[in-house]
Amino acid sequence: MTTSRDMATPIGKDAKVEGDIKIAPSILSAATKNNQKALLIMFKQFIAEDEEIYYVQYLGRQGIWGVGNHSFACLSECRVADITVGRFGEVTYQDGYLESINSSIIYQPSKLGLYFAIGFSIILAVPTIGISLLFIPFIVQGYYRLVKCGIVLWVKEGAPIYMFTNHKYLKRSNLLCRSLTILRENRLRAIKDMPDV
Repeated sequence: MTTSRDMATPIGKDAKVEGDIKIAPSILSAATKNNQKALLIMFKQFIAEDEEIYYVQYLGRQGIWGVGNHSFACLSECRVADITVGRFGEVTYQDGYLESINSSIIYQPSKLGLYFAIGFSIILAVPTIGISLLFIPFIVQGYYRLVKCGIVLWVKEGAPIYMFTNHKYLKRSNLLCRSLTILRENRLRAIKDMPDV
């Protein structure tokens, strides 16, 4: 029999349940500077209030010159999560429970391929050099869509979680991965020790 304590708290009559997911420009700006309070505000839109969060970080922008998607990471007591914020209000949230993470990989590709792609596109567009310079941010973003840089987590019976990370922030991804491994082991032990109902 289900009791009222087993059920989720109902949403109040005054709660807004329609409209877009929005991240205020001031919060986004502070979060890209790795402001911990702003990062918590962003993730608390998706994670339960009573869930303890251990780690939030800005992982960088997939692109250059102010064009590209921002990547943010979160590690709580029971999940790892990512928010990607793109142009024109694009927001992607993904998460996976710690006990469901099968494996992870951190990859730091060589920058040589990126420099070659940019150089090759400029050479092809020499007659229109001004116009080709406008496309460089999109070339960088396209390159990193093909050549992943950052952390990928495989979730059992779920979609993999990919967190783009700029080269200069890869140590943040490494810390996230190490912390995730420790919390995952603790969570698996706690679940195993729980009495059967």
